[in-house]
Amino acid sequence: MDAFDLRNWKGFATAGGSLDAPAIVDQIAIDSRRIDSPNSLFVALKGEQSDGHCFIAQAAQAGAKYALVSSHWTPPDSLPPIKLLSVSSPLEALQSISKSYRLSLKTKIIGITGSFGKTMVKDLLLKLLKTKKNSAASPESFNSQIGVALSLLTLRKHHEIAIIEAAVSHPNEMNALADIIRPDFTILTPIGKKHLATLQDLPTLVEETMKLVESTSSSGWSLLPQEDSYIISTKSLQSPHYFWNNPHPQLPHAILLPSSPLTHYHITFPDAIQYTGEIKTGHAYFLNLINMASKGAWLIGISSEDILSILQSYQPEPTRTEIWKSSIGTIFINESYCSDPQSVDSALKHFDFATADNRKVFVFGGMRDQSDTSSTDYRRIGKAIAGSQVRNLLLIGKKPFKPLIDEVQKESSETEILAFDNHQECFFYLQQHLNGKDLVIFKGENKLALDTLTETFNDSLTNNQCVVNLAAIQDNLRLIRSKLPPETRIMVMVKALAYGTDDVRMSKFLEKNNIDILGVSYVDEGVVLKRAGVRQAIFSINTALYETAKVVKWGLEAGVSDAKIIKALAEEATACNKKVKVHLHVNTGMGRFGCRQEEALQLAQLIHSLPSLELEGIMTHFACSEDPKEDDFTYHQVETFDHIIATIEKTGISIKWKHAANSSGAIRFQLPQYNMVRLGLAVYGLYGSDESRQKLDLRLAVSLTSRIVGINICKMGESISYGRKYRVKRDEQKIAVLPIGYFDGMHRHYGGKAHVLIRGQKAPMVGNICMDNLMVDVTDIPNTEVGDKVLIFGEDEFGYYLSPEELASSGGSIVHELMTCLGPRIPRIFVFEESKQVR
Repeated sequence: MDAFDLRNWKGFATAGGSLDAPAIVDQIAIDSRRIDSPNSLFVALKGEQSDGHCFIAQAAQAGAKYALVSSHWTPPDSLPPIKLLSVSSPLEALQSISKSYRLSLKTKIIGITGSFGKTMVKDLLLKLLKTKKNSAASPESFNSQIGVALSLLTLRKHHEIAIIEAAVSHPNEMNALADIIRPDFTILTPIGKKHLATLQDLPTLVEETMKLVESTSSSGWSLLPQEDSYIISTKSLQSPHYFWNNPHPQLPHAILLPSSPLTHYHITFPDAIQYTGEIKTGHAYFLNLINMASKGAWLIGISSEDILSILQSYQPEPTRTEIWKSSIGTIFINESYCSDPQSVDSALKHFDFATADNRKVFVFGGMRDQSDTSSTDYRRIGKAIAGSQVRNLLLIGKKPFKPLIDEVQKESSETEILAFDNHQECFFYLQQHLNGKDLVIFKGENKLALDTLTETFNDSLTNNQCVVNLAAIQDNLRLIRSKLPPETRIMVMVKALAYGTDDVRMSKFLEKNNIDILGVSYVDEGVVLKRAGVRQAIFSINTALYETAKVVKWGLEAGVSDAKIIKALAEEATACNKKVKVHLHVNTGMGRFGCRQEEALQLAQLIHSLPSLELEGIMTHFACSEDPKEDDFTYHQVETFDHIIATIEKTGISIKWKHAANSSGAIRFQLPQYNMVRLGLAVYGLYGSDESRQKLDLRLAVSLTSRIVGINICKMGESISYGRKYRVKRDEQKIAVLPIGYFDGMHRHYGGKAHVLIRGQKAPMVGNICMDNLMVDVTDIPNTEVGDKVLIFGEDEFGYYLSPEELASSGGSIVHELMTCLGPRIPRIFVFEESKQVR
């Protein structure tokens, strides 16, 4: 930032500042480790895990002149010299200072908000603007209540124009952001299901995001989406507005070419200049990016020539994180590009998933867009790397790494540092030295392509992929939690390898999302998780008599319904001087596990009488909560269970957790008398029935894709696959072979009934499905080639969707079976991506 006199902030005197002399600051920081100016203001913000007030002494020692502190904070006697500015809310004061600073500049501001694509639009638009304007933009995803204020404080007097992102997750948050941004121009990106858990519904989300648009200068403009799924009211807008996904005679506009709708686009400018380009990645959102950024740049005054100079080589850089395991067991984490130390902090948190025997490898290519503080920033990154106990630090390129290297060598003598001129050299080194216990994180100024990494470390492109979107899972948990009574505990079932995904990775991710108890079907599943370092409580629905020692040794919670098991657990716990938590399982109609209703009281009393056991909970299991035709039976189960609980509690026995509802039960029924639910399918955005889908709009988190590995031209009358069940019906048919079969979970029942999507078009499955392959008819899909990607269910890179529930139903199955039968040959790719849901 430029030098700023704090006296221009209206709250300075009230906070204890003196108006008699200039109060110049040229740096405002919320991280004491990033202070590098004697004219710094440190803002003590209180976060979820740390309080900035605990670091005021460090800020003073680093040379900060001022500290913005809460009026409720009492400074210690030993505080080093620093001028304290006391306010009721340091965050609101920071926002107020950033507003004063913003108003002191002549810089024009483009505000960007919406649900999806903000950062990618910002990055492309910044490239276009820089062809002619001295431009700046928010660092990476600095778009929160804190991030927007910090973004504004990075601007300088010489900046002609700046792009500032703004994001909201709760009602009325945009009020403060709109007030401090004061946009001259605004771009609203697509709006979708993100944050519906806290913003209630789509109309509320639209209303909240539109507050930034409504604050746009009357002499400016706004670019808005026009969608069928929601309505944007433009009546209150004071400035001109345009719909970026619609053509306008005064603006450039891009369309997909009909002859190759998924691979090429055509853009036309008002000055009659035209260009046809190729789409290599990001097919689902590429056209939106081009239209938003090119229209915005044109309105700012960037010529078609300058816009095309960027578009001719442009390919979008996804902001998602990707996690996968190689064939030898190495875990790779491919992070988004790096533009600031905070994004490195976020990347290094993946090492929290490491077990004691994992070797931590950090591959770092430096930061994008070097600033005046790059030396301080690299030193700060070095501290973070050292603190993460990285075993191998691999540096790529010619960035100014010396402060980073010095810090790592000073703080972490065991970290081995190697430098490479380029990624190819680094990859070659890794290929020679990686093993199955390594955890490797990639981070640099540019995001690496997933296909490049999988091809490098698997020796070829991956044929099949099961993609699990952790951002969607996070959103689903928030949405479900918002619909439950406030104190309800959520147990997530991670049985059957977490519904065919990865039980260990899912368990550790769930811990970060405040899930403190996990459910498994069998004791051995729980032991696997404990061995892998999973820290949550783990509940096993079933415990066999011969497994009591394991339950006690590994500290599992156990479902019990038999006196023999209860006594055996008590004896083992007593012998080990431990106490075991048990949940009494009562059968109210499922007819699988559980004691009979008339036995429940006696068993509860038995547990209560044994000092080495603790009656932690009581449970039952709904047999058909997804089926409205059986609701009377479900309510009968509820009444029976309520009666049993009341009978037990009348004897003076207290029960901490009462749980009955699975995913469908939690979605379809209001059962406030129970204080825990057991979620499985719903976490992944999957439904047990259409009735459940109608109750709650979840985000699908799992997709399955494949590739074409062979194409045959078949003539009329010829047969396809084993048993000759399918005969070619046309003069000539083009049959594609996919490398996925019933060993991989695509059971023979799907043959002849289901279809896949290739380039957005249906390709029916033909012939019997084989162990390793299935065949599809691509006769009516032009230009299909070996290597083309295939969507089997979920969402693909083109934005197309196939329902997993419908696929399962077509083969006479259920989505539970479809998911849990996905075979071990299919790599699970975990991503964190805020994509727009298309279903």
